[in-house]
Amino acid sequence: MSQEQMREARRDVDAAVAVWRGVIEERLSDTVEYALLKGSATKPWDSPVDYVPVVSDLDIHIGTRGGRPLFPPTRDGYIYSLDTTRIIEERFLELRPDHLHIPRPQVVVMKEEHQDWLAETPDQVKALYGEVPVRPPEPVERLRARDLAELRGLGPLLDRLPEQVIDRLGLEYYRVLRMICYVVSPTPVRVLSQTHPDPKRLWALNRTGVIRELKWYGYGELAEA
Repeated sequence: MSQEQMREARRDVDAAVAVWRGVIEERLSDTVEYALLKGSATKPWDSPVDYVPVVSDLDIHIGTRGGRPLFPPTRDGYIYSLDTTRIIEERFLELRPDHLHIPRPQVVVMKEEHQDWLAETPDQVKALYGEVPVRPPEPVERLRARDLAELRGLGPLLDRLPEQVIDRLGLEYYRVLRMICYVVSPTPVRVLSQTHPDPKRLWALNRTGVIRELKWYGYGELAEA
């Protein structure tokens, strides 16, 4: 991806973030307590690996009031959700008629078991709506143990991968690609965190920075993968 394409992709992301912020306030504020943006969209892009259009996403975490569903589990709730996605796309196209891509959202409705995903300080994420919740500082050894458990959990998932592609055709492979990106993309950071002197800093790095650290600490093969 050229420098100009990277600039266009950033304009697309900025427009999509603005649309999501407006739509959450306009259509979801009765339910949403907070919404925040994480991941590659919030970090600097020093090289094309830091954000890949269509593959990378807008990592949006939403906390609801009282832990209730983002939409009612009814026909009306389903229609309201569909209307919301339609409005988001229409407004994005109004802002960016000559877009390079439409940024893909990855929305996580936060549950009690997701508390480890909260930031330790508000500056680690980008607020879209409400006040950013934080969690107490996590001991480094607990972070390493959590990362190690996630790494060990990859084996069974990857073992099942052949069965998950045997019945896919054409564009259906994109569903598998999206799943792989979601569960596998943090792997280099989790590998590094086991021996790195400052594992918390790793999670703030863009992919260019992660690749640099992998090479520095002797994981050149993983860096090139």
